[in-house]
Amino acid sequence: MYKFFAYLNRMKYIKRWSLMRSVREENIMEHSQSVAVIAHALALIANKIFNKNVDVAKTVLYAQYHEVGEVITGDLPTPIKYFNPEINSAYKDLERKACERILGMLPNE
Repeated sequence: MYKFFAYLNRMKYIKRWSLMRSVREENIMEHSQSVAVIAHALALIANKIFNKNVDVAKTVLYAQYHEVGEVITGDLPTPIKYFNPEINSAYKDLERKACERILGMLPNE
């Protein structure tokens, strides 16, 4: 029917590039889940302790989907992404196009 969910499922096959050696590799699906849990906690803390007005659902949603474009682009090493403004800008454009392509897999509704 729609390829959107099949593409999201591919997140488990995209290995994250890490800045340092770690005991085990992490994929972008695992990373996104961890980020969503932390974002949820931080949004609640902001609201309950610091009297902010953070949209908790929106915060968690952004966190959960923040790596989705990498099923198309892969995970480019951070030092390359930020090596200079031209590379950073080109990579941001590539990420935007990848996200648009994935969103295009959903019905308009």
